[in-house]
Amino acid sequence: MSTTQKKLVVRFLELKPLWRVVIVALGVCLLYVFLDDYCWNYARIWAKEGDRLQALLERGAARQDALPENVKQSATVFGTVEIPEDFAKTSESLALAVNETMKKHRITLYGYDAISAGKFPQSSLSEIAGTGGRIERIRGDVQFEISPDDVAAIISDLENCPSIDSLNSIKLRWIESQKKVDIRISTEAWAIAPRSLRQKGGS
Repeated sequence: MSTTQKKLVVRFLELKPLWRVVIVALGVCLLYVFLDDYCWNYARIWAKEGDRLQALLERGAARQDALPENVKQSATVFGTVEIPEDFAKTSESLALAVNETMKKHRITLYGYDAISAGKFPQSSLSEIAGTGGRIERIRGDVQFEISPDDVAAIISDLENCPSIDSLNSIKLRWIESQKKVDIRISTEAWAIAPRSLRQKGGS
């Protein structure tokens, strides 16, 4: 114990019993507030999150037994199902996915054009689209040049991107002078069409 600490202990012992009780009580209160705000608060948050995950796992396990075998196989092959968002958000997410993929492969020169690719039939995914709603297809065409060694990797990244629902077409053209491949890929994402788009599109 240092000299300063010894002096503090001596001064504390010299205080009247009432003041010593007050100081100890105050210290206990401050320690409790500190533990409650930091240590115990984090513990409560983690416990709550753990309970939530446990409930989800138990709910999933209970539903799994009732699923047909073909549904289980489809989930294993295709992964999780994501609900389509509105047209504007889906269009933005599609463009961002293409841009991030280009950036990952260090492609700075590329062309991108997004257009509406039509609607699914009225009966398709009707529960997701809502009453009277339609699922709109958004097509994003991207064109760029790349080394032939990188073609498979970039196509794989686009296929595995959560914001891209499918690759409709892939066109390759060999550029002899540059020893590169000119590639054109048509990406597609699905969105819930706003009422205005449904009225303009008809059907």
